[in-house]
Amino acid sequence: MQLTHVARGSRRGLVLAGGGLVDALGTGLFLVLIPVYVVVRLGIDPVQVGVVVGVANLIALASPGPAGWLSDRIGAGGVWTFLLLVRAVGYAAFPFVSSFWAYAVLLCVLGLADRASTPVQQLFLLQSESPENRSRAMAVLRTARNIGMSAGLLLGGVVVSIGTDTAYFTGFAINAASFAVLLAVVRLLIRRGSGPLPVSAEPAEPAVESPERRKAVLKDPRYLTLVAGNAILLLHDSVLFTLLPLWIITRTPLADGWVGPLLAINTVLTVGLQVPLTRWTRTIPAARRTAIRALVPLLVATGCFFGAENASADVVLLVAVLAVVLMTVGENMHSVSAFELSYRLAPERSMGAYLGAFDFGQAVQFAVGPPFMTVVVLRGALLGWGALGAAFAVGTVLVAAAARKKS
Repeated sequence: MQLTHVARGSRRGLVLAGGGLVDALGTGLFLVLIPVYVVVRLGIDPVQVGVVVGVANLIALASPGPAGWLSDRIGAGGVWTFLLLVRAVGYAAFPFVSSFWAYAVLLCVLGLADRASTPVQQLFLLQSESPENRSRAMAVLRTARNIGMSAGLLLGGVVVSIGTDTAYFTGFAINAASFAVLLAVVRLLIRRGSGPLPVSAEPAEPAVESPERRKAVLKDPRYLTLVAGNAILLLHDSVLFTLLPLWIITRTPLADGWVGPLLAINTVLTVGLQVPLTRWTRTIPAARRTAIRALVPLLVATGCFFGAENASADVVLLVAVLAVVLMTVGENMHSVSAFELSYRLAPERSMGAYLGAFDFGQAVQFAVGPPFMTVVVLRGALLGWGALGAAFAVGTVLVAAAARKKS
């Protein structure tokens, strides 16, 4: 098996990847269900959906930094346990949502836990692996998550095609249960902790708790440039998981059921790309080159999406598939290079604080990206897709500048 091969020497990595696979299956299912459910079943306007997602992610800006700092102090395992509990309970409440405001409030609450989980998960993995195995272990986890995501997206297409309340509610319940499965895996790994840095142990050097060290990242212009550039490039996430479903529903003649399969193309390709691409990012200069090269498929994909808006009905699907493929290639080249740079440019003793700042930049994109997609790109083809391409170019310049060798 591919996962067994790439995770050799890391039994814990395989177990965590298994839990991530189940969790991602639920997430993929939810990503397909929720935009169609709130637009078609609840009658909420697509622009309102984008605005609510943006507001939820704006509120979530408050969580990554404190979560990373707290993980430095008490260990990532305990913090992640709490966050997974909150998410399991919160996502279980979606079957009871029946109005715009209930949807908005629940999404805002869960946004805090979702965004806090990203740096904590990364630190959990980093504390569990030796430095030479970190990138590979993260790629294995991402590969497993994308296998699960692919299955969830395809399952979501089936649920949307059925279209009954029972089908939707069952899908929401599966997503909530997936967080409980990952929680059980995390607790198992903590109980059986071993390796270079136990996941539940406090860092050996208490200096990480000093206010000066916690604020060091705010005085590091190189790292802040990386954070800004990465946040802009992450607009590809909003293209795929916010814009694409709404674009299919409102701007193309494609059936709603194509949302899941098109998103599954992204996750299936990512399964094959993540681990091999780590060979291109083993040093800071190599990661920089990969980030720059990622701009080409991102720009071509943007052009394809624009072209699909003017294509005849019988070729829209073909152009949309090509756009998703190219966006996926660019996304993966960016993600592996950004992860490598995120920890290689961070001091080891302040890893949690720096990763919290890095995810703060991601949270900014998740706050700005969805409304940008729905208000600008979804409403004005030439201006919107042109603005998106320009943003990708600016983000690449910033990441390249941050990763440039110091003189």
